[in-house]
Amino acid sequence: MGGVIIKLGGALITDKDQIHTFRPEALMPLASILSEMASEGRRVTIVHGAGSFGHIEAKQAGLAGGYDPARETEQTQAVDSVRASMINLNGMVLDILREHGIDCQTHPPREWAKGTGSTFTGDIGRFETPGKVHVTFGDVVDVDGDMRFGILSGDHLMERLALEAEDMDMAVFLLNGIDGLYDKDPKDPDARLIREYNSEASYTTTLDSDKDVTGGMALKVDVSKRISSSGPKVVFVNGLDMENMRRLFAGEEFTGTVFKRAKSHE
Repeated sequence: MGGVIIKLGGALITDKDQIHTFRPEALMPLASILSEMASEGRRVTIVHGAGSFGHIEAKQAGLAGGYDPARETEQTQAVDSVRASMINLNGMVLDILREHGIDCQTHPPREWAKGTGSTFTGDIGRFETPGKVHVTFGDVVDVDGDMRFGILSGDHLMERLALEAEDMDMAVFLLNGIDGLYDKDPKDPDARLIREYNSEASYTTTLDSDKDVTGGMALKVDVSKRISSSGPKVVFVNGLDMENMRRLFAGEEFTGTVFKRAKSHE
């Protein structure tokens, strides 16, 4: 059975409106499912977002745009603060996974990756150690040249790992309380779930420009199109619907949006 890479969205595991606010209640039921999968020998890789542990401070200090000599002191402090906050959040995620018997190995991107976007450099071979659930996250990383630093999105980590890690079957993005992509704002009573995404599909998404520094849902869609064009299928599902996720991981019928893998890979 092939591997599964799972993105825990920052909006799912944190309260994005309240700085440094973790939502353990959103992760604990999922941890039970992941524990079962790992015990069955299924290879699981986890990428988690930053949510209120990264986006708010990074946005305020302009970290996504790189070094600004006019804001050097502010940015230096912000880089250190965001990195410390992400280690704190990662630690809380790992604690819950380990409480459910999951043998984890974490990989802070600042230690092995350089650059931003899907062309970042770094050896993903470290994620191939057998018998472990490997965990990484969006982070502030070093960047060559005048930029000096930037934000490496968890979505770009998903892209590289889904395409380059050995024998990946599926990439899953867990969303906060919505079932997938919709043709209108999900709050609109006339909104319809897009069950299968293709290039003609029209979807609606919003980006909270006050808090989000990495592209929001639009980036997830772009990344998912690239993954599914040459790699595993991609699925968007509600990260709060445990029974639906059980059906998904069991290969049963589920509710969500599927980016089907390219025909040559089926």
